[in-house]
Amino acid sequence: VALGKEFRAKGANVILGPGVNVHRVALGGRNAEYVSGESAYFGSRIVQPWIEGVQSQRVLAVVKHFVGNQQETNRNDVDSTIDQRTLWEVYYPPFEAAVKADVAIFMCSYNLVNGVHACGNENTVLHDLKGTMGFKGWVQSDWWALHSFAAEAGVDQEMPGDATPNNGQYFTDENLDTLSDDKIDDMVGRQLTYMMRYGLFEPEGQVCQPTDCNESLYDTVATNPEHQELNKELATSAVMLLKNEDSVLPFKSSYKKVVLLGSACNASQDYEAQLAQWDLGSYYNIGGSGR
Repeated sequence: VALGKEFRAKGANVILGPGVNVHRVALGGRNAEYVSGESAYFGSRIVQPWIEGVQSQRVLAVVKHFVGNQQETNRNDVDSTIDQRTLWEVYYPPFEAAVKADVAIFMCSYNLVNGVHACGNENTVLHDLKGTMGFKGWVQSDWWALHSFAAEAGVDQEMPGDATPNNGQYFTDENLDTLSDDKIDDMVGRQLTYMMRYGLFEPEGQVCQPTDCNESLYDTVATNPEHQELNKELATSAVMLLKNEDSVLPFKSSYKKVVLLGSACNASQDYEAQLAQWDLGSYYNIGGSGR
């Protein structure tokens, strides 16, 4: 709820989270933002209140990255080969929980799944997500994650919607004109339904009118002492205390203190450098949209 309130105060009506992929590559570049950790069960438990709390504040949640997004290295070309049982027992449960929480948006990922890019994979998006899971919201691509015009494969929105020298654009007027009226109605209807369901068109509480939100986005201080205390409580409650029960660790009873050494123990946080370079991370946060 607090997170939704802060986004709302900034003039935002969508949050690019939660990230829920279950960790499988220890050095995965997005592990820091994936709330599931290594446990599909834990992810399933935490994602539902996360989404319901944020969306209660008229901010739509985007669950990501669907699916098999285990690493950033070669992210556009890496192929996650996953059989059906493993998908449903290990990788899908947090996403299923998001559907049950009535999440508005799914974001498909850069990688391939069983030989087909996730943003354009009929098996995962059409059959599993919109079919078996019964997802009623809309599917958007990760930024420039499309490799074809994937509307018929279940993608409803291309993000960010324009081309660059290195990235094509597929949801063009020419391509959209090839779709039937029923298909267009389904794609747009999914978006309008959730925008109306969660009050995005209601004027009450709006701090700006898109796309004129730069002032509130950059100048508004959205946090407050209550939220800061909540952050402190969550951080301290999440700390795990390592206990040497049954003398599992090779520590003698005479040891009174354990010293932690290394640069991570007191790492610096250069805010100015991170503001100047969008994908620059630190020991405390990752770069890109995960910061």
